[in-house]
Amino acid sequence: MIAPDNVFGLLAALLAICAMAAGLERTNWGKRLSGAGIILLVALAGAQFGVLPRTAPLYGAIWTYLVPLAIALFLLKADLVKVFSEGGRVLIAFLIGMAGTVFGAWLATHLVDLGDSEAAIAAVFTATYTGGSLNFVAVAEAVSFDDSSQLSAALAIDNIFGVGFIIMLNLAAGWSVLQRRYGWRMETVRRVEPVADAGPDTPISLFGLTTALAVAAAAVALSGLAAEALGIPEYTLLIITVLVTVVATAGRSWLAGLRGEVLLAMMFMYLFFAIIGVGADIGAMLSAAPGMFVMVGCIFVSHLAFMLIAGHVLKLNYAELITASLACIAGPPIAAAIAILFKWRNLVAPGILTGILGYVLGNFVGIGMFALLQGGAP
Repeated sequence: MIAPDNVFGLLAALLAICAMAAGLERTNWGKRLSGAGIILLVALAGAQFGVLPRTAPLYGAIWTYLVPLAIALFLLKADLVKVFSEGGRVLIAFLIGMAGTVFGAWLATHLVDLGDSEAAIAAVFTATYTGGSLNFVAVAEAVSFDDSSQLSAALAIDNIFGVGFIIMLNLAAGWSVLQRRYGWRMETVRRVEPVADAGPDTPISLFGLTTALAVAAAAVALSGLAAEALGIPEYTLLIITVLVTVVATAGRSWLAGLRGEVLLAMMFMYLFFAIIGVGADIGAMLSAAPGMFVMVGCIFVSHLAFMLIAGHVLKLNYAELITASLACIAGPPIAAAIAILFKWRNLVAPGILTGILGYVLGNFVGIGMFALLQGGAP
């Protein structure tokens, strides 16, 4: 096993997994699984067999430094008009997916008996699948869900099911049946308006890469300072999104000449998916209460059913549905990461914005679910 404090040994292993995934993604079956899916599976297996540690200082560094940089890099050429036009549809899909999550949790309480903690369990799962795991802790505290055995079981299920859901949607993005049935307006998702002095054959240069990194790093730094000054450090990603899209729009002609920023962003996100994979604990999940499996299964099935029906009725394309679904179930960083890896350029910002909305709404719907099942306020 690689020791958690062996930074370069661990980094070498993670980069080797990313390189392998990038190579396999060129094959026919690799395209169906996607690089992110391969990374998640290999990293998960590495942790399960004790080759990779589940926690390490390096993982925190990747989350803290590389993820914000990757998002800023990919947004450097964001089309603000498209961000808002596509964002409206992602928001609609997100709200429908949230309704599916709420309905699934409510339905599960009628299918299984989770005992005295049923209302609290439904509350935390409703919250965590309306914007991501950040809501889990907040709602657990709000509804006094403090039974250590049940809490650890719920966290384990949330962790491994969340990774499984991400892998499944990675696969779904390559399904031909989904692309045929939900393929409306896909050209707008990837489109970047051409600029006369920067053709597609402009080579990647050291100047372009370092400039892109400098601009992205400056945006992350300023966003962090602004978030701290406003007393909302948890919303740094939101400020990064707003700031970089404004800069990208104002400096559109100049930034369009840069090349290679997407490659850097994808490399950083590959590392991000590797640390997501190693953190999943299958053993802890299998020891959890069976009723919790049923509840999470109901939530996921209901969520996806609501999304697919809404997508068909409202003509939402598969990229919008997948981005919104991940923003709802897994949170904004995952939604942005998938959009970056599949080059859905105009969905990165909407994925972050709707996911952050989920941070706000998730606590309310979780506590609301608790009050509904308890017949009163927590």
